[in-house]
Amino acid sequence: MSENGEKKEKDLKKEAKELFKVFYEKTKDFQKATAQTIKEMSDKTFKGVQPSKEKVKEITEGIVEGIQETRKQMGDKLETVLKTLQDLTAKATAGVMDILSGVIEGVEEATEKERSEECLRYIKERRSVTFFDPQKEVSEDTVREIINIATLTPSSYNLQPWEVIVVKDKETKKKLKEVCNNQQKVEDASVDLVVIANLRAAEEHVDKILDSWTELGYISPDQRENLRKQILEEWKSPEKKKRKAIRDTAMFAMSIMIVARHFGLETHPLEGFDEQRLKKLLGIGKDRIVVLIISMGYKDPQKELPPRAYRYKFEEFGRLI
Repeated sequence: MSENGEKKEKDLKKEAKELFKVFYEKTKDFQKATAQTIKEMSDKTFKGVQPSKEKVKEITEGIVEGIQETRKQMGDKLETVLKTLQDLTAKATAGVMDILSGVIEGVEEATEKERSEECLRYIKERRSVTFFDPQKEVSEDTVREIINIATLTPSSYNLQPWEVIVVKDKETKKKLKEVCNNQQKVEDASVDLVVIANLRAAEEHVDKILDSWTELGYISPDQRENLRKQILEEWKSPEKKKRKAIRDTAMFAMSIMIVARHFGLETHPLEGFDEQRLKKLLGIGKDRIVVLIISMGYKDPQKELPPRAYRYKFEEFGRLI
């Protein structure tokens, strides 16, 4: 074997390791990162050459080492992926395509399981935290991202009857605290999200929503006008529109609190406020209802959460018929 050939074989492991580090740093989507990495490895190192079993094993070992280093920055999210790749390395065969497809399939299965477990973890971890670190700020970009993700919440006819006022200014938070019965968490939280139900959502949103449905092929242009009349008719009743708007906005608020956990944030929903004073403070119209306020930020590291209070079991409140 020539000196250049030997050097190329030795560099395979290093290249695989570095490629994986780059891709994992650039994306949170493990499956996409893995597929991109393997494709780039193939393009840059194989170039039509069928590597030996030893070369393939070296590459997969490089991937494992790259993940091990990246794991230090990303916590335990890569544990399942790492084990999958270690198992594949131990069983490496001479067929490079078998190895590559095995890596992809293994990571796809692992990441799907991790996504499911991660979602449940965020739901289980959510607590109504009463003490925030007033020195630690949440960036505006993070707040926007959380809210944008939460807009995936379902709503009647997709009318999305919610609005949010993000209170971040310190002086305004002090005034908001007074309106909220002087609850200190309102001032200490990095931001307070005033979540509002829009009673005029049907009139204000229906055309944009139906335009989208028509463009996407959900409905035909001929169906549009009849559906528009139907939606507006359903929102004529004061009681119905109030129920629809509050219900959908409350689900949106819950989504915010779960998504916030993904970003390492804590939340506390509160209803202890003077709505009329709050509307006057923030300039909220009469055709809007303040459903709740969500204080959001980082937990005070000096304080510990008490154990979770009692939760009723299904057998105590549910029926299966």
